[in-house]
Amino acid sequence: MSAEGIFCSGCGITLRPFMKACPRCGTVREDATPIETPQSSSEISSEPDRASSASAVTQPQTEVVPLNAIRLQHLSREKSGFAPQLDTVILPPGETSRRFPIFTSAQWTLVAIGIGLLVLMLVIAYLLWRQQKRETFPVGDNSAVTALPSPSVAVSPDPGSTPLPLAVIDDQKINEGVKSALMAYNPLGFARYKFEVKDGIVTLNGEAEHQPEKDGADNVIRLIAGVKSVVNNLKVKPEEPFLPLKVNAAEAKLLDEALKRQIQADERAKSDPQKQPQPDSQREAERQRREAAAARQREEEIALRKAAEEKLRREGEEFEKRQEEFRRIEADRRARAEQAKIEAGVLRSGTVAWSGFVEGVDEIIFTGSSSSVRHVSGNPPREVRASFSAPIPRSPVTVNLISTNGRGTIQIAQQPSSVNGYTTIVRIDDSGKGGDKRYEFTLRWTVQ
Repeated sequence: MSAEGIFCSGCGITLRPFMKACPRCGTVREDATPIETPQSSSEISSEPDRASSASAVTQPQTEVVPLNAIRLQHLSREKSGFAPQLDTVILPPGETSRRFPIFTSAQWTLVAIGIGLLVLMLVIAYLLWRQQKRETFPVGDNSAVTALPSPSVAVSPDPGSTPLPLAVIDDQKINEGVKSALMAYNPLGFARYKFEVKDGIVTLNGEAEHQPEKDGADNVIRLIAGVKSVVNNLKVKPEEPFLPLKVNAAEAKLLDEALKRQIQADERAKSDPQKQPQPDSQREAERQRREAAAARQREEEIALRKAAEEKLRREGEEFEKRQEEFRRIEADRRARAEQAKIEAGVLRSGTVAWSGFVEGVDEIIFTGSSSSVRHVSGNPPREVRASFSAPIPRSPVTVNLISTNGRGTIQIAQQPSSVNGYTTIVRIDDSGKGGDKRYEFTLRWTVQ
């Protein structure tokens, strides 16, 4: 094939040397190099080809024929002077029909793999979404929401009663409370304590300097809210015998070095008979110096001993004060419990009236003769008022709603019991109503 470029004078496309007519515009080339074809008995005549070409021009349609037939037809058209049809599809060897769409087996494999990966990614995304939903909104776990304190809770003061926990405090909060209490009780010896909390039972392990320290740690833990019992496994260190004279490591080292020097000097004096012993005045001065050093050391030891005794005395006094405070608090608690039992024995029922403007969701908490509001959503409540005919006893009682007034729902979310510290919770739901609205309700408690 020639390396020179041949362009059509009509449309400018590149032509092959053997092309006699341009396939686009039909311009005839006079200097085309014909392709020699072998003569065979099956050579197609030029007249039928010219007739078929004429019919194809008058009625254009797409033909699908084998490659050999296209080649013979092309040669015959060149001989007859007609350009090849532009709507002819040339098929590769081994195929007899046109493929549509044109996808190979490898392409179909890639498409299937892509669809499979897309489905897998969708499944993984759905599982991750389900897991995040379960972690954000755990099903059936309302105790954690009830136990968490809200910063917007306003508790009215009640000088006659000590507030108890609103719900069962979980082990994690008890663990933090025990850690804070022990650190405040004994900051220097906190590293010796090891504790574990399980279902409200605190197990305390480690070492204590003396028995009062062990008892004090036990009493400190028992005052933490939510603690059911304390297993005190602290080991008391055995008392060390009193030593009248104690020297530190530096002083002992100095004494050892002085003793070694003295022994070496004595050995040198014995080995050298010509060396004269020291005069009496020098020996007396050395003796006085040693006695003075020993006296100073005894004075320092006495001062250190007095300081240690004074520190131990102060610690003992502080421990006695704490013990006295604990006993007083325990006595007050028992007195209040007895008073509550007496009140519960005298009064068998009572009422509590509450009113206020609510927008959103709020929980009203009643304990004894005090009330507070736990704000859940929406705007905080306003103009909150509560009145008690008598304090709610700290004993088994039943609380019922006898009257309600409001556009939303008012229901009792928690009945008082020994588990939650005899705390009553009323839930008001005004979400999605638009603007705040006045709510009123009346509770009646009855001793069981």
